[in-house]
Amino acid sequence: MHKARRFHEQLRETREKARQSTEVMGILLNMQEDEYIAIERGEVYPDNETLRRLCMMLEWNFYDTRRGINNEIAARRNAAAPGGAAALQALQDATVAAPGTRGSVPDSLGQRLRQVRESTGQTVEIISMLLGIPPELYHRLEAGEAPGDDLLRRISVIYDWNYNDLRYLLRTEQAGALQPRRMGSPFPGTTAHGPHLRAVLHEVESLFAGLPEKDQQFVLTQLELVRETLRRLRQAS
Repeated sequence: MHKARRFHEQLRETREKARQSTEVMGILLNMQEDEYIAIERGEVYPDNETLRRLCMMLEWNFYDTRRGINNEIAARRNAAAPGGAAALQALQDATVAAPGTRGSVPDSLGQRLRQVRESTGQTVEIISMLLGIPPELYHRLEAGEAPGDDLLRRISVIYDWNYNDLRYLLRTEQAGALQPRRMGSPFPGTTAHGPHLRAVLHEVESLFAGLPEKDQQFVLTQLELVRETLRRLRQAS
């Protein structure tokens, strides 16, 4: 990746040279178009799963690209406060050894955040600075408050966690919290069939890469029809 350009600038230039639309990029990356556009604008960084897909599509080296993104994040935070880059590296090093708390205790985003903070010995103020939020909000996150989508994406980038895994974790927490009200799971389709859907999408993606150009276009057309069908079903429900 060219050193003079930031990640999102290089991504946009590469897509435009290939004359590809943001809509198709979103489909190939299994995300909404506006989510992809946010990456191109530099508002968020892709999680590792999305970045791997991008690197395969664009023939970029994943580890060099990931390192470049981490350097961009460190530069932003380091400009905001001394010691920011060191704190960021400490957080990412800690999450390699302890990406979650599945095991003897229930798993939750708040528990993950607290575990990494305690294992690195970082202060709430430093971590809040890295996330770009007030310390009071960070305390509420550790206590169980669910972050908004933009903040969740920042968490996934800073801690090097998979964004989609975090979304699923939050949905599971919310479903459990609502269950005593006898409302049932607020995400019945996602909770029951989410893993199956992801497995199918993963297989489709792997098969898609080996198809000739005309067959890829045919598959994309079929996927667009499926997308429109889902939109109509959502509007009718």
